[in-house]
Amino acid sequence: MIKAIFFDIDGTLVSFKAHRISPAVLDGLYRLREKGIKLFIATGRQREAAEGAVGVFPFDGYITVSGQFCFAGDTVLRDNPIPPDRAAQLIGLLERTGSPCVFLEGMESRAVNPDARLELFPEQLNIPIPPVVPLREMLERKFYQAVAFCTREEQQAAGEDFFPGLDVLRWHPAFVDIVAPGGGKDLGMDVILDHFGIDLSETMAFGDGENDLPMLRHAGIGVAMGNAEQMVKDEAGYVTGSVDEDGILTALEHFGLL
Repeated sequence: MIKAIFFDIDGTLVSFKAHRISPAVLDGLYRLREKGIKLFIATGRQREAAEGAVGVFPFDGYITVSGQFCFAGDTVLRDNPIPPDRAAQLIGLLERTGSPCVFLEGMESRAVNPDARLELFPEQLNIPIPPVVPLREMLERKFYQAVAFCTREEQQAAGEDFFPGLDVLRWHPAFVDIVAPGGGKDLGMDVILDHFGIDLSETMAFGDGENDLPMLRHAGIGVAMGNAEQMVKDEAGYVTGSVDEDGILTALEHFGLL
């Protein structure tokens, strides 16, 4: 019996076209709540951007910045910033490459090395470009995730030396999420489930990006959206319709939850 469901935001709950949860899916979420199922967000966004993207729906908890900062209500369940030595290595690499990067702090973001690629944030994610600061200023700041602009081809060309000592998670062709070692939405799931006393076998998770794979593998039932990358579909337990087809509802009906 499913007692908890985890939802990625971009490309899963929220369309890249509409930038909101569809009315039909929102109604489905309320019906799940009425059945006593706990509902959680699992996103690469930080807290403020995550809460802004999903609107007023009362989710029971949040996994943010790819599992590095997790909370339920006012209770912080996981707080795992990038260690200072790893942050210094990352900043040194960005000095050499000049690549744009967005750093996600607890409630705020900062951008460095700006160029036209930063326009993807407002154009595709409906997120304003953060304030731009000098790169080395980030050595003095605590951050949980870096969003570095590089293609999959650039990442593959760099090989194992690509952001050494950090975990690299991709969900967009133009950039990657960089988090502390051992990060990931699956670890966020564990602290949420422990807090609520729910077994992993009683969970379902929805996602569309490569960074969702640890969560989809970890959940009792992992569901890939129809717009997901093929590698995500290949590893999911079930493939549903796209976000613009309200694929979440299709899966919930398939498994008898609605």
